[in-house]
Amino acid sequence: MKSPWTTVVVAILSLFVLLMAVGQIFFAHGENYSTEVAYSYDHEVNVPFDGVYMRDEELIYNTGTGVLSFECVDGTKVGKSSVIARRYKNEGESVYLRQIETLKKQIDVLTSAERLIGTDSSQLEAISVQINESHSDIISAVLDCNYAEANAKQNSLLEAMCKREITLKKSDGYDDKKLLLNNEVERLQSLISGTVQEVPAGNAGYFVSNVDGYEGEVGFSDVSKMTEDKINEIVANPKKSVDKNAIGKLISDYHWRVAAVIDEENLEGISEGSEVDLRVGSDGRQFKAEVFSKESCGNGKAVCVFECDRLNSVVTGGRVAHFKLIINSYGGLRVPRKALRYNDKGERGVFIERGNNLIFKKVEVMFWSDDYVICKQNVVKKRDDASSGDDEYEEIDDDYLKLYDIIVTEGKDLYDGKFVG
Repeated sequence: MKSPWTTVVVAILSLFVLLMAVGQIFFAHGENYSTEVAYSYDHEVNVPFDGVYMRDEELIYNTGTGVLSFECVDGTKVGKSSVIARRYKNEGESVYLRQIETLKKQIDVLTSAERLIGTDSSQLEAISVQINESHSDIISAVLDCNYAEANAKQNSLLEAMCKREITLKKSDGYDDKKLLLNNEVERLQSLISGTVQEVPAGNAGYFVSNVDGYEGEVGFSDVSKMTEDKINEIVANPKKSVDKNAIGKLISDYHWRVAAVIDEENLEGISEGSEVDLRVGSDGRQFKAEVFSKESCGNGKAVCVFECDRLNSVVTGGRVAHFKLIINSYGGLRVPRKALRYNDKGERGVFIERGNNLIFKKVEVMFWSDDYVICKQNVVKKRDDASSGDDEYEEIDDDYLKLYDIIVTEGKDLYDGKFVG
């Protein structure tokens, strides 16, 4: 009769042998290697700061009672006779009038498209181009946060699509649709009883609905006034009391400046006249700007004034905004630092999996961080090609790491050509 201890010992030894066998199979097939896919990555080195906008601005005043509704979004360019706002008796009437305006524009679009009834298809190509252009314009306007422009372009797209439908004989007119729209216009008009007061712009410029109390005090040319103390004061108190009748303002020109106090150690290599890139708030776009002035404060800080000629709703919101001064940016392939190796020639690179083998690929590092590096993507080489008739041409150098290569980040006994199963 077997002892219970003998059974236990045999079971433990059997388990140990089994684990050893599994381990041998596991390591023999190279599964002890860790891998990561090479992918595109952008890194930005920037200096954050709070800046004060400097613009030539003119306040717009209006008195009256009722609901004030603006007709254009911030940053919109308006003419001298443009209506920038309307006062309604109540909120409901303002909604009705906006709906009426939208419906009338749709009716005009359908009427314009109907003019092509009975024509041939010779304009079809031009209409297709118009559709594509309108679609692209809408996307560009949305990306630029110009929603008023995007909304206006919707009607252009609708008109072009209706014209295409008529040209292809898929519709013989829109009488029924226009009748429904006109009936709805009449119904909404019957709900309006009060008068509407229009608020004109007064002068031409770029409209902004926000008023902060610094209008006329922080102008485009007031560079000498922007001392360290003045900038810090405005940053700490970005809005003062304003006249209750001031409903908005006009920016006279698309040029604007921003003044900021920045540590001098972060401004190395930047001088008056330098061209820099700025990012505003969380917006992903960059603004090209020129360093208009740079004056040391004598305490390790400097007052910098940047000038830019691109105006949109992103930079018209308030008096103070959070900026990032782009020092440098890198784009390429992201590679973990622990994956870097050297071959027999002393060349820096990584091992990648290609089929069942390891292959050494060189890398050209552009940026180092504690955990990863950014390597140049699509390294090219030039060589002669007599058959092409050209002295030389460029092609992607296959000796270097490429996008989506499988990088070996960890592993032992790595060498070029090793079979990993």
